[in-house]
Amino acid sequence: MYNRFSYIYDDLMKRQVDYELLASNLIKICQQYQIDVKNVLECGMGNGNLTETLLKRGFNVDGFDISDEMLSIAYNKLIDYKNVNILKGDIRTFVSSKKYDLICCFFDVLNYIKTIDDIELFLKNAKKQMNENSILMFDINTEYKLKEYLGNNTFVSEEEDFFYVWRNYIKKNYIDFEIDFFVKNENNTYEKIKEIQRQYIHSENDIIQLFEKNELKILDIKDFDTFQNKEKTTYRTLYILKI
Repeated sequence: MYNRFSYIYDDLMKRQVDYELLASNLIKICQQYQIDVKNVLECGMGNGNLTETLLKRGFNVDGFDISDEMLSIAYNKLIDYKNVNILKGDIRTFVSSKKYDLICCFFDVLNYIKTIDDIELFLKNAKKQMNENSILMFDINTEYKLKEYLGNNTFVSEEEDFFYVWRNYIKKNYIDFEIDFFVKNENNTYEKIKEIQRQYIHSENDIIQLFEKNELKILDIKDFDTFQNKEKTTYRTLYILKI
């Protein structure tokens, strides 16, 4: 899934995401619920951009990901920080012996998980690493975004040194992405890099039933992109939970 694409993804995310604002919003939510955050577990840490932002603010962060390529980028980015542990793991099976004040999993990591039973494994493992003063936050791409906005549509986007064509193919329970990146070389020619991914569609009702089944208390449900109230046209839902 990754390799050369990992570096393109890292660059694209840094251009599109305000990590400082994201970190500030996370801290505000923790303060709202009187969670004193010192130790953070970041599930599916990817390239480590959010990790670095949290480290700069003085938090201790354990982060894990399943991709060797993403972990390599994160390691090189975070090598000078002392308050971080970078680990390889699968969100369906990863369990640390530690307890964390904040456990987070962002940027639709859970949409890459095929079954609702596997998402339940993630919740069960997260709960094992929480106490009554911990908070769990994660986002999921909504049915509206995957079915209505992305659907069978094609998007073209141009950046300074590359452009890409993003084609979507919607099925009943999942959507396939076919992305062709055209990266500008030093001699002004373009190299084509193809990336194919699949995300699974999970309904909000199914997710909320998992919370009830596993005795996780819903503190709030927000729009992840705005941190405002969730709407019918929200692209990513942010779930905020306690035990």
